[in-house]
Amino acid sequence: MRKPEIITTDNGFAIVTTKGTDAVSLDEVSAIVAYKIDELTTDLVCCDIVTGSGDGEQIRTIHEEIPGFGTVMARFEALPGFNKQWREAVILPPFATNRTTIYNRAANPT
Repeated sequence: MRKPEIITTDNGFAIVTTKGTDAVSLDEVSAIVAYKIDELTTDLVCCDIVTGSGDGEQIRTIHEEIPGFGTVMARFEALPGFNKQWREAVILPPFATNRTTIYNRAANPT
């Protein structure tokens, strides 16, 4: 059984799971929301990646334990208006969700 992984591509990223590959272009990303999930002794940093809008909106959730998470987050830093201090905003204080929008295309038109 294949474990999920995130692969960066020339123009975006792909989430690879046993069900298949879900490729997303950076041009499709409309927002990224980061937050933590309390897992008793540790926190798990997660991101919801929003594409589309209205009825066509899709949310893909990734987290720091999926291989490739750090690489794709570094790729997201190239998006105009991306909050490069996102990790501090989400991590502190510990054991709080700290839901933070770290990218919003509508607020940062190219």
